[in-house]
Amino acid sequence: MNRSLVSTAFLLLIFFSCKPASTSTSTEVVKKEMTPRLTQLWMSDTTLRTPESVLYDERRDVIYVANVNLNPWEKDGNGFISRMDPGGKLIDLLWVPGLNAPKGMGILDDHLFVADIDEVVEIDLATGEIVQKFFIEGTPTLNDITVGNGIVYISGSDSNRVFALKGGKVSMILEGDFGRPNGLFIEPDRLLMLTSNSSQLKSFNLETNESIVLVDSLGHGDGIVPAGDDDYLASSWKGEIFYISSDWKKTQLLDTRAAEINAADIDYIIDKKMLLVPTFFKNQVIAYQLDK
Repeated sequence: MNRSLVSTAFLLLIFFSCKPASTSTSTEVVKKEMTPRLTQLWMSDTTLRTPESVLYDERRDVIYVANVNLNPWEKDGNGFISRMDPGGKLIDLLWVPGLNAPKGMGILDDHLFVADIDEVVEIDLATGEIVQKFFIEGTPTLNDITVGNGIVYISGSDSNRVFALKGGKVSMILEGDFGRPNGLFIEPDRLLMLTSNSSQLKSFNLETNESIVLVDSLGHGDGIVPAGDDDYLASSWKGEIFYISSDWKKTQLLDTRAAEINAADIDYIIDKKMLLVPTFFKNQVIAYQLDK
């Protein structure tokens, strides 16, 4: 073989060895699913007394805390509502005293509505004064509250009922073997219910009362709140937090059961990416940042 042919072959070998790989692989977009996670931001002091529920007031940039103060179902008059700032600093410990065992809360027309065993308590947010109380006969065991369409919806846990407060009147709108309804969240076309005994997230059509189970195995279900992007966060009272995606898949984000730290009726501040967890017997509220 002459030298010119050898040189040509050598140059071709160099050319093909240095040629970039096929662009079909280099232009592929690799989709990496992010796993949601929680990072602790702050922990309040322990002056709270059995905090069962938290609610963020965006207009006033304040957090309301419902303190049952020991027994969650006793009409003892020692329950109260506290206020704290988004950094966990207590503003007023006894902002609204004289309740029994306040739990779920909701805001409508600058008034705070609180579930208190067998009463829905209406509080003026400007003054902290109790405006009126709506008594429900029997043993409704009122627990959580959600507000929408000018209506206050209230769950009755042991009674397996859901009530609605509208125009100053309370009526029962759902009753059945739900498995102890607790957390509620109202949407334009459905009511979401988180149950304590059956450990399920259910969806109700309030026009037909038909229901479907969206997610199960959610522990001792307590609070359900939106997390943005059609996703949700749910708490289990014994100490778990679950992330529920729009396709109804759940991911456990937090488990403090071994440390005996409860996770009661939560709230989530979407703009701040901040999850608020009342710890019940630990007398604190713990805030976490949610990354997803």
